[in-house]
Amino acid sequence: MWSSTNNHHPPLSISGLNLFFTLLLTSLTLSNNASGLKLFTHPHGRLHRLTGLFHLLCLLYGALFLIYNNHHTQNVVKNDWQMKCLVYDITLGTSGIITTLTAASSFPHRHILNRPGESGTLAKRAIVTQGEMVEHSFYQGVNLVQVVYLHLVTWALVGEERLEVVVVFGKRFGMLLLVTLPWAIRKRFPVNSFSANWRNNTVEMNKNNRHDNRGIRVGTEKESKYLWLINGMYRFKKWQYVFYKHVILHGLNISVASSHQSYKNDDTTSLPLPLTPQWRIFWLLLNTSYVMEFFLQSLVKRQVLTQKFMMVLNALLMISASIASMESNVLGQVKVEAAVISLFLNFYNRGHDVLNTMVTFIIVHFGNKFIRM
Repeated sequence: MWSSTNNHHPPLSISGLNLFFTLLLTSLTLSNNASGLKLFTHPHGRLHRLTGLFHLLCLLYGALFLIYNNHHTQNVVKNDWQMKCLVYDITLGTSGIITTLTAASSFPHRHILNRPGESGTLAKRAIVTQGEMVEHSFYQGVNLVQVVYLHLVTWALVGEERLEVVVVFGKRFGMLLLVTLPWAIRKRFPVNSFSANWRNNTVEMNKNNRHDNRGIRVGTEKESKYLWLINGMYRFKKWQYVFYKHVILHGLNISVASSHQSYKNDDTTSLPLPLTPQWRIFWLLLNTSYVMEFFLQSLVKRQVLTQKFMMVLNALLMISASIASMESNVLGQVKVEAAVISLFLNFYNRGHDVLNTMVTFIIVHFGNKFIRM
C-alpha cells in the first residue's frame, strides 16, 4: 500500500498497517469454506454486515490512496487534496460509528455477561458486550469531531494577523470548546475500565453488576494459558489510552488552539497537520484499531483466526499506532505543558473534561504570552 512513486522509505507504522491488512485479507480469503467472507453476506444483521464491509473498503482505500500527496507544493492541487482528505475523514469516521452501533443493535450482545475481569475483545471464550460497543462509539465520535476540528482550524485561522487579540482568543476558545463538548455527555455512555481486566478482586465487580441474574455468563477460566499475555496487553492498552486522551486528544486540541501560528491561503511550503503523511497514517491506524478489536474476535468465533494469531494482530495494531503517534508531525505539535496539565486535572478533577480542558487552554495560552513578554 506504500506508493512506489514516493522516494522515501516507508516508516514502521505504515509497514505495520500494510502487514496487518495483508495478514487479515489472506486469512479471510484462505479460510475454510469461505467462512470469513460469509461474515459479510449472511442475512442476519445484514445492515451491520454491509456497513462493516463498506468501512473495511474505506480503510483499504485510505491506506492505498490517501496518505501521500506527491504534489502538495502546487496550491490548486493542495486545496483539492485537503478537500479529498476532509470528505474521506468524515466518511471513514461516520461509517465506523454506524458499523459499531449496528453491531450493538443487530445482535443480542446486551444479554452477554463475561466473567469478572475479562473482556470480549481479547479473552478466548468471552464475547464483546453491548456496553463495550456503545462505549467504543463514543470514542469514535470524539475522534471524528477532532479530525474535523483539525481540518477547520486550517481555514478558520487564515488571516488572523489582521484581527484584534481579543477576537483571536475568542475564536480559538470557541473552537476548542466545540471540539471538547462531546465529553459533557460521557457519563451517558457505558464505562469499561481497563484495569478491571487484571484485578483479582472480583467481589467488588460483582456488587456493581446489577444484571447478573438476567445475563448469560461466558468467558475463559482464570487458569487460561494466555491470561498473563491478555493481562499484559490490557495494561498496555490502559496507558496507551491515557497517552491518547491527554496527549493526542486534549493535548493536541489545546496546543492547536493556543498555537501562535496563522495560516495563509498562498502557503505552498508546508502542509497543515491533518494533511501530513504522519497524521494520515496515525488516523488510519486509530480507526482500524477501534473496529478491528471487535471484528477480529468475530473471526476467532468463526474459526477463521486462532486466538493466538488474533492477539498477534491486535499487538501489531497497538504497536503500529503507538509508533505513528510518536512521529514528529503528530507528537511534535503537542505542547508538553498542555498534556501535563490535562493529565493532572484528570486525576484532580476527574469526570470534568470540558472544564479541565478549557482551564488548561487558558493557562497555556496566557502562560505562553507571559513567557514571551
